[in-house]
Amino acid sequence: MHEVRATVPTERSAAIAQIAIDIGIPHVSVYEIFVHGAERRKHVVSVEVSTPRAKAFIDALLSSDLFDVSECTITSRELRAIAGSEPLAEVTQPMIEPAPDVIEDLWQMSHVTASYVGRAAGGAVLLADGVLHNSAISIVIAALFLPFLSPVLAVGFGAWCGDSGLVRNGSSALLTSGITAYAAGVLVALIAGGPIGFHDFKGPLASFAISAVIGAAAGLSTADDAGRRYLIGVAAAVQFAIFPVWLGAATVIGFPSRHIVAIRIATLLINIATISASAVASYALLGLRRDELRRLIWPRRPADPLRRL
Repeated sequence: MHEVRATVPTERSAAIAQIAIDIGIPHVSVYEIFVHGAERRKHVVSVEVSTPRAKAFIDALLSSDLFDVSECTITSRELRAIAGSEPLAEVTQPMIEPAPDVIEDLWQMSHVTASYVGRAAGGAVLLADGVLHNSAISIVIAALFLPFLSPVLAVGFGAWCGDSGLVRNGSSALLTSGITAYAAGVLVALIAGGPIGFHDFKGPLASFAISAVIGAAAGLSTADDAGRRYLIGVAAAVQFAIFPVWLGAATVIGFPSRHIVAIRIATLLINIATISASAVASYALLGLRRDELRRLIWPRRPADPLRRL
């Protein structure tokens, strides 16, 4: 369930409200506000509806000539409940999230901040302890807060919809997670010593299959109000972070044969690519449209992107 607010010039509010009515939204609120800075009055067109209807309204508005980013803004909020005349079976439909919710959530989750680095470091140290001592408890606890899934989704989603900034942001966050995990492996190995107790690495083919499932589930969950994203993030974290942690520990304790090292590095790359590609396939199959996403992306770029096509 979502509330969608469109802040628009007063002369456009009636036509935008009609867009909402035409797609089947029975109740549309319009009220006047005063925007300081612009020093002018505007109208807010507000609807409180199921998630699919919120997406339909935003999609229709973004594709309309009435929407101009220099004069209009859209906000979307997830609601806990809507008590009204609509049947609960209809208003509680959880899929599919509006496009701005999906892309801006990925942007927000892939910024490299002090908090991000702290979560990456704390989780990596616990994971390194679990790898060295073959402790399933440490590995599972570490995976609960290792930041990995969102940056991978950001890279794939940004490449699919043409947002180069999101690709860079996600890549930077992913690289930060990898370097932090490697350093944690080195640190814990220096303190605890060897040998490395964990040996249950999957081969490339099995890892590909597991990552495909994780990526598909991640794509579905990020476009779904009811998705349990944190559980999928646990599985994804193990598919990624355990490899740089192992490499860091092996740097101190000693590497096995070159063949094994090559296989594990290749498996890491396969996991990243497969999770990203599977998630993007889910987004596309769910009906997220690249042309609508580009209306959100391009206004933020300094140059006219139409000239690049």
